[in-house]
Amino acid sequence: MICDKSIVSITTIAGTMESFVLGSMEYMQSKSWDVTLMCNINQHLIDRIPKGMNYVHVPMERNFNLGKAIKCTRQLIREFRKKKPTIVQYGTTHAALFGSIAAWIARVPIRIHLQWGIYNYDEMGLAGKFYWFVEWLTCKLSTDIRPVSHKNLQVAIDEHLFKAGKGKVLGQGGTIGVDLTKYPLAEKETLRQQIRQKYGISESSYVYGFIGRISKDKGNNELLEAFRKIADSDVVLLLLGPNEGTIDKELQEWAEKSPKVIFAGSIDHDDIPKHLAAMDVLVHPTYREGFGMVLQEAMAMEVPAITTDIPGPSEVIEDGISGILVPSHDAMALSAAMLEFYNNQEKYAQFGKNGRIRAEKYFDRPVMIENIYLDKEELFAKLTKTNH
Repeated sequence: MICDKSIVSITTIAGTMESFVLGSMEYMQSKSWDVTLMCNINQHLIDRIPKGMNYVHVPMERNFNLGKAIKCTRQLIREFRKKKPTIVQYGTTHAALFGSIAAWIARVPIRIHLQWGIYNYDEMGLAGKFYWFVEWLTCKLSTDIRPVSHKNLQVAIDEHLFKAGKGKVLGQGGTIGVDLTKYPLAEKETLRQQIRQKYGISESSYVYGFIGRISKDKGNNELLEAFRKIADSDVVLLLLGPNEGTIDKELQEWAEKSPKVIFAGSIDHDDIPKHLAAMDVLVHPTYREGFGMVLQEAMAMEVPAITTDIPGPSEVIEDGISGILVPSHDAMALSAAMLEFYNNQEKYAQFGKNGRIRAEKYFDRPVMIENIYLDKEELFAKLTKTNH
């Protein structure tokens, strides 16, 4: 009879583990689960891991290398055979592939694929066929799938990645939600002034914000093109995040010369709330997204959003209530939505307040973490009942 409440959680890199997993594992540890984290660990994560929680460095990378893939998978097999966990869960492409293969070989009884997003395989040519196979194999070797949203679940079924019944969405979707205590609405006006002064933005300017990787697949070509159409107004575009160099060269050059576009670079995650306070609207025109953590963060700070009508983001906000949805790859529609916000500022400020109410109801971290914990307890109870 299996009665050991032990879980191993795997991601490719430490940043993902810290942002999307650690909080739920801390809670499970507080409920007497034995927890082990496995990823390409770094000192920053080690400093955050609570006492009594185990961790193992596995040198995984985002770029695929067959030799390293085999080496990492073998290491995971050894670790699983030694630890004999009851549950192994894995998120992100490489960690999920290596983890599912290793957990299946090691006969781990519960193998959970945290399906945080799905590629648009048809747009990727031959690479799309390869990534479809990787995702299909991961799902095949897993006992349970946890898609990040209901629409992503349906896409996975439509793509024949797994059959209906094998996947389940927890709550309204998402990963671990947002810690609303870190989004101080009472200080919003003060933070707004501080950040605007830092970047030389006047109080009268209407600020469109973007947070994330500045890249083609995050919709930054459309964002810059849309903003350029309305740049004659008293508006500013504040972009936060690393520039991956994949956006259109002409647009990039225009933006770098424009006094109304600010490339602020990467910021510490703890500084996101104060930067959100300086924004009037978050613009998130991504092509593909798991769920949209940054949208939840904007809602927590009462900032309305414009995002794309795709699985994930379209399930975070309520169109016409806490934000506006536009088609992906459509700069004209995006520009029209951005201008609509500028011309009706009081109306859309209320959208921000509506978003905070929605975040408190569905995306508050304690709510999300409790959903994750109860799901693990349910799977464990089914396993122990089967083994009686």
